[in-house]
Amino acid sequence: MILKNRLFSYLFSISLILFLFLSGIDFCCFNRSFYNYQHERITINGQRISEYIGTDDEGLAELTDFLLSYLENRVDSLDMKMELHGTTREVFNQKEKTHMVDVKNLYLTAMSIRNISLVLSLASLIYLLIKEKAKSFSSLFYSFKKTLMAHGIVIVAIVTAVIADFDSFWTTFHHIFFAGNDLWLLSLKTDVLIMIVPPEFFNNLLYFIIITIIVFLLVAYLLLSTLDRKVANRD
Repeated sequence: MILKNRLFSYLFSISLILFLFLSGIDFCCFNRSFYNYQHERITINGQRISEYIGTDDEGLAELTDFLLSYLENRVDSLDMKMELHGTTREVFNQKEKTHMVDVKNLYLTAMSIRNISLVLSLASLIYLLIKEKAKSFSSLFYSFKKTLMAHGIVIVAIVTAVIADFDSFWTTFHHIFFAGNDLWLLSLKTDVLIMIVPPEFFNNLLYFIIITIIVFLLVAYLLLSTLDRKVANRD
């Protein structure tokens, strides 16, 4: 019974950390305010992104929202026409559209894993509360600390890789998750998709994601620690 409860404690911890990790990515990648801020400060060849694309700030915001809505599965395709540099044209070419199908599938898969992780963490928590009652929080906090240490090593490794050489990290990421094609190799000269989110944007986004995930994990750690202390003091 003790071994079974310990396994459920670690299942709770692993599932919760995975849920927080993927939730952090989701929060950052679809934060419209972050996109607006980055679009105001990033330049491409000395021009603001909206100017480089050939639209205004409102048009860029519309493009961004449309792109994110596609990834969120709220629109069916990336078929969109807009006036760019004075000419009404199809915004995204076939290469961009095909790549975004891969990105969308990756995102939806990640969100399915996140949802499953939430269910597993809640189910584990309920089981432990029923079986161990007051002892549950001590068991959960212990397993969470141990699991967090292991994940912390991974986070430190990622941060180190990003700081040391972002381009190599970004290339490796795409080789892993988009193996078998080079559709992700887009050009700032011809592809609007990479103009909306140029390399500097992704660099800043990655730091935003890392900081957000750390905050999420820290909040969970403090919450479990507080509950553990309260239960211990009550006993």
